[in-house]
Amino acid sequence: MVVRILLGLMLVVFGLNKFLQFMPMPPPEGDVLTAFSGLMVMGVMPIVGVIEVVGGTLLLTNKQTSVTLLFLIPVAFCAVLFHVVLAPSGIGPAAFYLLGILFLMYYRKEKFMALLD
Repeated sequence: MVVRILLGLMLVVFGLNKFLQFMPMPPPEGDVLTAFSGLMVMGVMPIVGVIEVVGGTLLLTNKQTSVTLLFLIPVAFCAVLFHVVLAPSGIGPAAFYLLGILFLMYYRKEKFMALLD
């Protein structure tokens, strides 16, 4: 329950930050700037923000948690890859994001076993 609530809070805060920019971020440089520019042109960042806010809210309310985890895992995986390749200094929250999802999926493994048949 603790991991679910912490992960839900983190997702709501970071998802809302994509729209409201209440947490200052250093201006991107180099390859990070190129990657962010591409994501903004494609319109990916608002979609990720919506997925994070909705997913975090569903985790906090403990509604449709298994389906929510399936929608969140690709976003978490991409966040970890982004930080591993382009911005290693921010790997902590991204790693918690992915590991939290994997932990919750393992905890609910009986719900996912049918997908593996």
